[in-house]
Amino acid sequence: MKDAVPSRPRQALRWLTAQGALHAGALLISSGCFVLLFQTDLWSGVTILFYRGLILLVVAFLVSVVATAALAGLGRAWGLRRRDALGACVLSLALNLSVFVIFPVTVDRSISVFLLGQMAAHPEERFSAERARAVFESVYLGEFRQIERRLAEQTASGNLAADGDGYVITPQGRAFIRLSGLVAKVFQTDPRMVDARSPALNAPPH
Repeated sequence: MKDAVPSRPRQALRWLTAQGALHAGALLISSGCFVLLFQTDLWSGVTILFYRGLILLVVAFLVSVVATAALAGLGRAWGLRRRDALGACVLSLALNLSVFVIFPVTVDRSISVFLLGQMAAHPEERFSAERARAVFESVYLGEFRQIERRLAEQTASGNLAADGDGYVITPQGRAFIRLSGLVAKVFQTDPRMVDARSPALNAPPH
């Protein structure tokens, strides 16, 4: 009995070490797989980065589940179980999704990133608000045709529907705006982004 008492802390430490190694392995496998998948042509027909990323995240998650379950099987002597592999992979999926949304999706869509990129291309020059606005209108809206891109993406998402030579918002799109309004209220973001009841927009055309 005397030998069993000091062995318990060692067993707990060994279990914690094994859990840390398992979670680290799951994160490395899923993250590496996710990045490598983006270098392939898999689902390249999905032109919306966020949607393609979600698909590739699921693929990376499935690969990591198989690989991590094998690692958990090897660590049975250290107290690991195959269900631990699932928990580690779910955590890795959540972390990968967070990083994907914060970095690649932001880089792909952010107006701030666009303006910083334009200024980085001319580091010795001064950009006034007027010049930044002119660059935004001529390059972002004009040359890059980002408004057309957004309309096409929202149509593909089901939030808009083509109507003659224009677009109309769908019931799904209105539901999304109601949800966005709730998010804006809870997190105190700029309400004008989702509640665009502007006199200039509501005025009838001349």
